[in-house]
Amino acid sequence: MDPRILVISAADKNDRSAYTHRILKLAECLEERSVRCDFFFMPNNPPLDTETTASLFMPFWLRKLNQYDLIYCGAQEAGQTLFFCGHFVRPPKLLDIHGDVIAQSALANELETGGKKRTASLRVEMIDRLAMACADHFLTVSTFQTEVFLKRGIPPERISLIRNGVDLDLFQPLPQPKEPLYTFAYIGEFQSWQGIDNLIKSFQLVQTPSIKMLVVGFRECDRPIKEVFREKFGSRVELVDRTDRNTLVDLVRSVSILMIPRVEHNAIKHAFPTKFAEYAAMGRPVLVNDVDETARFVQKYACGFVSKPTPEGMAAVMHRASEVPYEKLAEMGQRSRKMAEENFSWPKIGDEYFRVVMKLISAFRKGQRL
Repeated sequence: MDPRILVISAADKNDRSAYTHRILKLAECLEERSVRCDFFFMPNNPPLDTETTASLFMPFWLRKLNQYDLIYCGAQEAGQTLFFCGHFVRPPKLLDIHGDVIAQSALANELETGGKKRTASLRVEMIDRLAMACADHFLTVSTFQTEVFLKRGIPPERISLIRNGVDLDLFQPLPQPKEPLYTFAYIGEFQSWQGIDNLIKSFQLVQTPSIKMLVVGFRECDRPIKEVFREKFGSRVELVDRTDRNTLVDLVRSVSILMIPRVEHNAIKHAFPTKFAEYAAMGRPVLVNDVDETARFVQKYACGFVSKPTPEGMAAVMHRASEVPYEKLAEMGQRSRKMAEENFSWPKIGDEYFRVVMKLISAFRKGQRL
């Protein structure tokens, strides 16, 4: 009988975030390999739509949970719901750690309070502890995150590194533009840890009028940030709201270099941005800050630029990168594509993930202890 998996998500079924994109793609990888995946979206199943009390009500779904060969939990927000009923859930519980939620909460508080508060919220700490306590196996997205778990005493056989992937057919390599409309582009979201403040401050230090930037991904809640870009840079920036991936690819055709301006913090080291693989797949040089594993990939493949995570450092690298000849940028772009093909293709990641899942299911069906 083909194995069945229940995929628990803490997001609404219509969510379009990177969080949901990873969950859906991992499930798609399994379904392509004859593993059935059923979805359970917490916000669409009250009273599980309230994270802090969801674990109290999940026992009402115990019969449903035990119909599967494995329970996948999308990050700690989903994983913590199994805390009180976990002992009675027979299938193995797989917790996908998208990042360090405690460090992310601490960073958000630090930036929002101007450094007055540097600790995570009590709610986030509680959710993390509950999720970690009831998981049988952990997925990580970065080497740093894996190493942290090992130092915490989690056995290596309970950890699997499954990175964020990219659809190489959708994100095709694009020819390097000889006369680009935009020297740089940032495409993504605007949470505090994305380093948007650094991006704004660094671009203020770039005085060359011909250096222009494309910024894509604004939602209604990002209107204040969008206005800051418009007021400070005027015609030097093109501002585009969140769009579909096909439109995104068309926009990148007129860009020389793609950027990831993240800040330096433990929250960043644990994560691995989805956009990095997508940038690379499109055959563009990538400018990253030296704050996480992406910098190591850029240095290994010589496919872009690595900057210090400061406005001054980024501005200096942006000046230098803008003067690199077209031919050299094209070579960097080709190496970016090679990096994506060798490390981030969904078929490759899907094979790795399938092996992890089938090993857990096989042990469960044989009655072996995980």
